Amino acid sequence: MFSKIFVTSIVLATMSLTTAGSSSAVSLTNTTLPPTPVTVENGRLLWDNGDQVYLFGANYSAPFAYGYRAIARRGIDHKVAIDIDVDHMARLKLNAYRIHVWDKAISDKEGNLIDNEYLELFDYLMMRLQEHGIRAIITPIAWWGTGYPEPDPAEPGFAVGYSKNDMNDKPALIAAQQRYLTQFMAHKNRYTGQLLGSDPEIIAFELFNEPKHRLAPQKSAAYIETLIKTVKDAGVTKPLFYNISEQGDQRDFAKAVCNTSIDGIAYQWYPTGLLKYSALNTNVLPAVSTYTNPFSDISGCSNKARMIYEFDAADITNSVTYPAMARSFRDAGFQWATQFAYDPAVIADTNSDYNTHYLNLLYTPAKAISLMIAGEEFRTLPQDYHAPAYPQSNQFHHTTLDYLTDLSVFDDTKQFYYTNSTTRSPKDIDSLTHIAGVGSSELVNYSGSGAYFLDKQGDKQWRLEVFPDVISLQDPHQNSSLNREVSRLSVKANSMTLSLPGLGQRFVVTGINEGNDYQTQASGGNFAVAPGVYWVSASEAKPSGDIDTAYYLPPIKPSETIVTHQPQRQRNLGEALTFTAAVQSVTPNPTVTLNIRYEGHSDFVTLPMQQEDKGLYHVTLENDDMWKLSGKLEYAFTVTDGDITVTYPDNQPGKPQDWDFLNSAYFHTLLQPAGSPVLLFDPSEARETFVPPQNTVSWPASSAILEGETVTLKVFDDNLQTGGPLLRTDLPKNATLIDRSLEEYDAIALRVRSLGKSDRLQFGVIANDGLAYGTDFTVSDEWKTLILPVSALKPTATLLTRAYPIFMPVTMGPFEEQSPLDIHQITGLQFILPPLKRAPKNSWRGIEVGEIALVKME
Repeated sequence: MFSKIFVTSIVLATMSLTTAGSSSAVSLTNTTLPPTPVTVENGRLLWDNGDQVYLFGANYSAPFAYGYRAIARRGIDHKVAIDIDVDHMARLKLNAYRIHVWDKAISDKEGNLIDNEYLELFDYLMMRLQEHGIRAIITPIAWWGTGYPEPDPAEPGFAVGYSKNDMNDKPALIAAQQRYLTQFMAHKNRYTGQLLGSDPEIIAFELFNEPKHRLAPQKSAAYIETLIKTVKDAGVTKPLFYNISEQGDQRDFAKAVCNTSIDGIAYQWYPTGLLKYSALNTNVLPAVSTYTNPFSDISGCSNKARMIYEFDAADITNSVTYPAMARSFRDAGFQWATQFAYDPAVIADTNSDYNTHYLNLLYTPAKAISLMIAGEEFRTLPQDYHAPAYPQSNQFHHTTLDYLTDLSVFDDTKQFYYTNSTTRSPKDIDSLTHIAGVGSSELVNYSGSGAYFLDKQGDKQWRLEVFPDVISLQDPHQNSSLNREVSRLSVKANSMTLSLPGLGQRFVVTGINEGNDYQTQASGGNFAVAPGVYWVSASEAKPSGDIDTAYYLPPIKPSETIVTHQPQRQRNLGEALTFTAAVQSVTPNPTVTLNIRYEGHSDFVTLPMQQEDKGLYHVTLENDDMWKLSGKLEYAFTVTDGDITVTYPDNQPGKPQDWDFLNSAYFHTLLQPAGSPVLLFDPSEARETFVPPQNTVSWPASSAILEGETVTLKVFDDNLQTGGPLLRTDLPKNATLIDRSLEEYDAIALRVRSLGKSDRLQFGVIANDGLAYGTDFTVSDEWKTLILPVSALKPTATLLTRAYPIFMPVTMGPFEEQSPLDIHQITGLQFILPPLKRAPKNSWRGIEVGEIALVKME
C-alpha cells in the first residue's frame, strides 16, 4: 500500500506544473466579494454598505525584480509559479494584496509607461488574485531598483540615477512622476479589461513607497498635493494613502502630511529590524504586544484611515509572532495589514528572494498557519478591541500563544487551527467546519511535517488537503543565494488518524485531484496519505457534487534520506541527556538508531530511537554506570530507509559498526563533572547571536588579548553622560537550558572590566517569555570575575531589538505580573550602560566582556 501511494505522489508533484488547477469548481475561500467602492469617513475605511473594511494578506513580487529573474533561471513559466502561490495564499484565507510596483522597470526617462513583460505578468497576477476575492492596494512608485539582492541591472525608468530625496524636490522628476501616474491609472488590464484607476478590486492606492523628504514640511505637503491632484485628475476616486512613518518621529512632517487632502496614512512594522543574516532565536512577543504610534494625538491624523503596508518579524522562524502583531494592529486602529513578503514556491527552497523574510505555505507551514490565524483575528476582533498587557495578551479573543512550544491555536468553535502539535481540546467539536494544522491534535494524529486542511462538506463528509513534508537543512536567513538549499520537500506517504464527528472508524478516503487515483478505507480511523486532495466520507466513495479539486506543487526533488540535528555544547554528569534528530525518509517508517561512544573508544553503543510526529526521533541516555565519566561523547545517527542504510553527519553509506565505514565526521557533546560552570556566553563563538538594540550607543567588536577572546563595547563620545543600550545577545542553539537539571545553580559568574576608569554596568538575563531580570554594579578597569547571586536579579526593562519604524520603544517593562526568574528559562543576556551624573573628562566609556556562566556559590 505504501509503495503505491509513494509512486502516486511523485506523479502528482511532477504533473502539478502543467495540469493542476484544471478543475472548474469554485474556490473554497473568499468567493463572496464585499461591495465596492471603498470610502473614508471619520478616519475609517468603509464598504459602500457602511461596513468597516478589515483586510489582511501579503506582499508578493514574482512579476518583478529578483523574483522574476530567479523563476526564469529555473526555467519555470512565471504564470505557473503565480498560479501556485495565489492558490496557496487563498488557501490561507488571505484577502489582501499589496506591492510597490517597480517603476524603474516599467517606465522610460520621461515617465511614460512601458507595457512590457513585467506589466503583463502584473496584469495576470491581478486577475488570479481577483478570482480568489483578494483585494489590492497598489503603490505605483517604488523608486527602488530591481536588483536586490543582486546589483541593479540596466533599467529604463525615470528614477534611475536619482536619489529618493530627489524625487520630491526636482521639478523634472516630479513632472515625470505625474506623467507616469496618469498613464499607470489609465492602463487596462489585458486579462480583466479593467483600468487600474477604476478597477473595483483595487480598493486604494498608496502614492509613493517609503518616501524620503529633505524639504521643509510645508513644501513636502505641496509635493503630496501635486501627486493627489494628478491621480484625481486621472479620474481616480479611490482613497489615497501616503507614508507617514518612514521619516521617523518627525512630528512637523506628520502634521503636514495629515493636513493634506490625503485620505489615509501608511505605516510599516519590522519589530526585529532587517538583515541580521542569521536567525533570531529569541522571544519577541513583548516587542509586538503594542504598536506605538507617536502621531495618534495629532488632530489632523485622526480623520485619516490607517494601513500597515508592510510587516514582518524578520529573521524569525517561529509561529507565534504574527497573531500577536495582528492583535496589536487592530488595537492601534489599522484596517489593512500586509506581510512582506510571501516567497514564490518555486524558489522558496533557497529563501533567496528576501532572505531576511521567509514565508511560504509549503516551506514554512507553521508560520503560514500562524499568518492564517493572524488574518482571522485581524478580521474578526471587536471594533473597539483593546489588548490586555503582556503577558496576559498571549491569550486573546479566540487565540492562545505559547512561545515555549512554538504554538499558536485558534478556536472560534467553527474553525480550529494550530501551528504545532497540541493537546488543547476544541471548544465544540460538533460545530467545527474548518480544521488546519501542522503536527497532531485531538482531531488529527499525523506523522508528517507539512500542513493539512480539513473542510467540512456535509454531515459525514470532509475535503482533506495534504501538503508535502518539509525538512530544514540550514539557517534560512543567511545571505541570499539561489544555489543554497535551506529547506527541502518530500512527497512520501504518512500515517494519519482522524477523530471527527460522523466519520466513525472505517470511513472512505478517495484521491480527487488530477492524477490521484488513491482509494482506501480507514481502519480505526487510521490510513496512509500522500500529498494531494481527498474526499473523506463515512459512506460515499466519491463526492456527489462540485468540490474544489485543484492542487498545486512546485517541482520537487526525488526523495532521499536526510537527517538534521542540533548538538549541545555540554552537559553535566547526572543530567538526562536526550538526543533528537529530524529525519526525512523515503519510506514511511525508517529504523533510526543512535551510535554513541566516548571519544577515543573503539566500540559504539547502539540505541534505537523512538518516532514522534513531524519526522522527529529521540532517545534519552539512561543515567547509569555506562555514562558516569566526564569526557567528550561522539555520536552519529544511522537510518535504515527501505534497502538503504546511511549515517549522519556526512551522509555516509552504512553504519559505524561496519568494518569499512568511512568515519569522517561525528557530532560531539562534552560531559563535564557535576556542578561544572554552565557557559551562557562565549565571546569566541557569539558573533551571530548579537542583536544590536534600537538606539544602541555601541557596536560589539571581538578582540583577542592575553585574557582570551572578549567582546568590546565602547560608548560614543556624545553619549558619555547619558549612556544607553549596548547589546542584546541570544544563547546559541548549542547551549539551551530548558531541558537541563540546574536546580543547584544559584549565581552567574561574569568576566568583565571597564575600558575607562571604573564605571557601572546594568546586566540582565532574558527569560523565554521575553522578559528581563537584572541588576547594576560597579565595573573596575581591571579584569575581574564577578559573582552575581541569581536572587539579585530583579524584574527590569527588557532591551528590545532594532525596530522599524525607528520610533518604536527601546525597552519594555518590567511588568506587574512578571514571574520569578527560573534559570532554566534563560535564553539571552543584555547589557546597558546607565547614565552618570558626571561624565568622565577627556575620556570615554566602555566595557569588555569575557565568558559568562551559571555557577554554584560556595
